[in-house]
Amino acid sequence: MRSIDHIDRAIIACLQQDSRTPSAEIARKVGVAERTVRARIDRLVNDQVLRLVGVLNPKALGFEVTADVFLEVELGRVQEVAETVAALDEVGYVGLTTGDRDISLQLFAPSVDALYDFVTEKLNRTPGVLRAKTFVIPRVVKSIYQWELPERLPLEARPGQHVPPGHDRRRG
Repeated sequence: MRSIDHIDRAIIACLQQDSRTPSAEIARKVGVAERTVRARIDRLVNDQVLRLVGVLNPKALGFEVTADVFLEVELGRVQEVAETVAALDEVGYVGLTTGDRDISLQLFAPSVDALYDFVTEKLNRTPGVLRAKTFVIPRVVKSIYQWELPERLPLEARPGQHVPPGHDRRRG
């Protein structure tokens, strides 16, 4: 991965505000040529630094309740259960975790009753699930879509630091 410079950061910030912003408008704001903006966006996408996607708003679609659920799973069945749960319509995120729970997921439901039914009728009856611990999220203060680039990135090699295999300091 190449290092992220101030131009990349400015382009990313514009796209985070509105991913439909035309390259010409971004170029004016950043102070570079439109062709530079298009090339930078292409590189950021190709390097998998940036994804340009449409993001759904669950509440606008009638899913009023958001919940985080942590699953404890039978030994040796974590991947199987994660894939089964990921296929369920209500589930928006699935991650494998460490600690006293094995899987973390976020789900969306139209009501607290629907959430309860989903957890008791679907999750708790999924083969391999031992326990589900559910937390309703009444308000999101910051989402992944509001996350901004930190000043320092872990992949930016600094003097005296280990350079990851395959990383070329000259190319960034």
